[in-house]
Parts: sequence; structure tokens; C-alpha cells
Amino acid sequence: MSVSLRSYRSWDIQLMGASATIAIAGLIAMASATSTLNPDLAVRHSVYAAVGLLIFVAASRTNYHRWTDLAAAIYGVGLLLLLAVLTVGTMRLGATRWLSVFGVSLQPSEFAKFSVVLLLTHYLAGQPRPLPARAVLISAGFAGLPAMLVFNQPDLGSATLLAAIWMAMAWVAGLSRRWCFSLGGGLCAALPLAWHVLKDYQRDRLAAFIDPHADPLGAGYTIIQSTIAIGSGQWWGRGWFCGTQNQLNFLPERHSDFIFSVIGEEWGFLGCAVVIAAFVMLLFSVVRIAMETSEPQGRLLATGIGCWIAYQAFVNMGMVMGLLPVVGVPLPLVSYGGSSMVMLWLMLGLAQSVRRASRE
Repeated sequence: MSVSLRSYRSWDIQLMGASATIAIAGLIAMASATSTLNPDLAVRHSVYAAVGLLIFVAASRTNYHRWTDLAAAIYGVGLLLLLAVLTVGTMRLGATRWLSVFGVSLQPSEFAKFSVVLLLTHYLAGQPRPLPARAVLISAGFAGLPAMLVFNQPDLGSATLLAAIWMAMAWVAGLSRRWCFSLGGGLCAALPLAWHVLKDYQRDRLAAFIDPHADPLGAGYTIIQSTIAIGSGQWWGRGWFCGTQNQLNFLPERHSDFIFSVIGEEWGFLGCAVVIAAFVMLLFSVVRIAMETSEPQGRLLATGIGCWIAYQAFVNMGMVMGLLPVVGVPLPLVSYGGSSMVMLWLMLGLAQSVRRASRE
């Protein structure tokens, strides 16, 4: 009985409940978003969610150290997949981000996020505090190399996410304030130069963020339709399958990056508030796991997972509401995409593994 009770207490009910709420909201929204696009996508999304849930259970029952011990090998595989995209990748919507393996589409950038979190966990956990300059530069290189390959696809959103993950994990590992100020100053100085390395469509998106109505049928179209959809939902929403922007095909990419717009239109402020609250609960759970464990690898792993989810959720919801530029970041556990779904459930399983280890 005591073993059974201890096993029960090792499960983070809040983490699982919040994750399930987000995933269920995604399934409901996906059914509507794909009804006039391709209903098979909703079926596939359900399969991805089911597979991800099984992986979550399996990962939560393993020792997370087994994964971090394989970090270098997993990182190497991630780099090879990103390099393969350069030569045999599949192009969609002007970007080459996918690999087709036996008819199954894979997005290596999602695996790269996973591999970077694992490698940074393994490396930074063994470094002294505060982090010496050598450790800062090496760890930055671990995140920077795949970030450059991802940026070249081009995928600005995932590239900046990798940078955010490194910053959060390095801070928890002991990055000094001097380094933080130096990096912040260098970033500010590089921003004017960054404009010149962006693709034309990325510049158009940034310009559309400032004034979407300057090109209402071009770069600003998606933002305009997205804000119309969210605003038309008002307090209670138009109802399931009743969103005009969604059902009449005015809203592009409504099953992937802009699925939060579907939630806002059909379920209104209430539906958006429920999803946001679920993300806050999920992030609180992951942060609590990081704070409760005294083991360096567990703390760093939970930090990387929390930053991954927080960054993507914040940027995605910000861009669909017109508060941030469009950078092509999916909403975790909600947007369509098997690679993203499986990797996120795997990482949540590892977060649960960290909690279980800290309670035993």
C-alpha cells in the first residue's frame, strides 16, 4: 500500500491535467479548423496526440539520466537531420523544413530542440558556478550551430527559440550578470544588421506587424483575418463550427500556426482564457519541478522544457493577436504537426520523470 501511495504521489496531477486540457482544446479546435480544409488532418492530429500520450507515459517511467547520458549521440543525429534538410528536404510555403521518410513527413527542427535541451543539460550540469567564459561559449555553440541551420531553412521562430532555451538554461546554470549585460548589449547592436540577413518575406512580415493595412491582401492579410476572427468571438464565441473566418476559409493556416484564432472566434474570450490558464498551470508545474529537485541535471532539464513551452505559447498567441510579428511558431500541443506533438509529449514525460526521481 505504501509503495502504491508513493507511486501515486510521484505523479504531477496538475501537469497531467493542464496538458490534457490543452490537448483536448486542440482536438476540438482542429475538428472545426479542418472541416472545410481536409477532415483527414483532424484524424491524423488525433493519432499524433494518442502516440504522444503513450510516449509521455513511457518516458515518465524511465530514468531521465538515461536520456542525458545519450545527449551527444542524440545531438549528432539532430545535426545530421538538419543537414539532410539542406539536400533532400521538402519545400512548402517557400521554406524547406521537412523530410519525407516512407511517406511520413518529419520536421527535424523539432528534434533539434529536443537534442539541444538534452546536450545543454548534460554539459552545463557539470560546470562550476558562476559559469566560466569557456563554458558559456561552448554551450552557446551547442545551441548556435543548429540554430543557424534552422534559420537557413528559413525558420526564424525555431532559431530564436533555441537561443531562448540556451539563455534560460545558462542562467539557471550560473550565467553571471556581466555576461547577461554583455549579451544584451551585443544583441541590441546586432539588431540593425539582422535586417539584412532576413528573407524578403520575413521583412514583409515585420513590416506588416507595424502596419498590416499597408498591404491588406499580401503580407498583412493573415494578421488582419486573425484579429477579425478573435475579435468577432467576443465573450462567449460564435459556437463550434460556426466561426465565419474559419469556416469560410478567410483565415490561412488555421490548423497550424493560427489555430488559436479558431479558438478565439468559436469559443470567445472564455475559451481563450481557459487555454491560457491551462498553459499557466502547466508552466507553473514544470517550474515547481525544477525548483523542487536538487539534482543539477533534473533542474536544468525542467528549465529547458519550461522555456520551450513558454516561449512557443507566448509568441504564438502574441502573433495571432497582432501583438508580435508572425514568425511561424506553433502553439504547443494544439497546432497540427506530428513532430512537434510527439517531441513535446516526450519532454513532458521527462519532466514527470524528474519529479518522480525527486520524490523517491
